[in-house]
Amino acid sequence: MELAAAATALTLAAAVITDLRSRRILNAITLPSLCVVLLCQLFAGGPPALVRALLGLLICAGPFFLANLAGWIGMGDVKLLAVVGAFLGPQAGAAAVFWVAIAGGAQAVLALAAARLRGTAGPRYVPYACAIGAGSLLAFLFGLPG
Repeated sequence: MELAAAATALTLAAAVITDLRSRRILNAITLPSLCVVLLCQLFAGGPPALVRALLGLLICAGPFFLANLAGWIGMGDVKLLAVVGAFLGPQAGAAAVFWVAIAGGAQAVLALAAARLRGTAGPRYVPYACAIGAGSLLAFLFGLPG
């Protein structure tokens, strides 16, 4: 599972960098990582672990896929969350959805406040990979509050 953790962490780091630089999260980053994580889950725990990984993937990526359909986030964000969910599984994946939403809200508020201080219009785009990275880390460290 160390390989899955490393793949997830490196994917998050690379996605944050590319999202900040080019406003894109590349398939070349997310899709190989997703394959590595799913294979690690399968080899480490057999079919039951793979099923847990797929449930985590659905729990993390599902709500954000709906947000993508509404035009609120990009598909790269959805695929990045799929990697996170496959690594964390269903319970920690639910925590990731919570913390990513909190981090995304905080990021949006900060971006709007910075624009107001500069006297400019609010941003049209916020690099959401930053919120996904922060929220994933919080989920990994703290799980769900309460």
